[in-house]
Amino acid sequence: MLLETLVTMFALLGLATVLQTLSGFGFGLMVVSSFTLFNIMPLTATTFLVSFLSLFNSVSLVIKNTHQVNKRAFSIMLLSGVPFMAVGYALLEYLSSNMTTWLNLLLGIAILSCCLLLLIKRTKAPASGRDSAFAIAGTVGGLLGGLFSTFGPPVVFQCYRQNWPINEIRFTLLAVFSVTALIRLCIVPFGTLPTYDVVIACACSIPVILIFTRVGRLLAAKVEPKTVRAIALAMLAISGLTLIVQNAPT
Repeated sequence: MLLETLVTMFALLGLATVLQTLSGFGFGLMVVSSFTLFNIMPLTATTFLVSFLSLFNSVSLVIKNTHQVNKRAFSIMLLSGVPFMAVGYALLEYLSSNMTTWLNLLLGIAILSCCLLLLIKRTKAPASGRDSAFAIAGTVGGLLGGLFSTFGPPVVFQCYRQNWPINEIRFTLLAVFSVTALIRLCIVPFGTLPTYDVVIACACSIPVILIFTRVGRLLAAKVEPKTVRAIALAMLAISGLTLIVQNAPT
């Protein structure tokens, strides 16, 4: 991998990490959209990198806080989501081999849809929540997770509607993301395997993630969360629109 490509990749990963740390969402979407726009690496390789770094970044927190995970919601979202992760991954493999333009167009539409979902005002659900709502969130999240390694938006939307303590929401989400990232990595051998360059790039990205996570935490006390959230959503929306314009049939 060229030095210029590595520098651009690390810069985009650093930006995505800082915005994720400050806003609490969007790492996978930001990395997948920016890497696709700048043609850093194929989408199959990018989703592998996102799964690897997401797992590395969250698993230690989950292990230390399993008692705060809502086991019922976690189980429902996982059981409903995993089968559709396989469907999404199979679709990614097919489209990346035969219809790259349509895959990029679908990515743009998915990014815009996720932005709209994250903008919707969340009305609080009953304390228990409905099993069907968690199942739907898991299903849609699984499909997005298989396709683009971005399980988050439907699950984030559903969990933040609950009348749970904030730590219960946070660690339930982290548990779901950790397990789905691990499962997605286990699915990879059945499709396009990452090249040696991609594996090395993943390993080299770990210090970048750690450094910029620290930078984000230092900035958190100085930056208004609403401002960061607006910036993150605006960047995602612009990326989604650009992908749609670039790949829309003429």
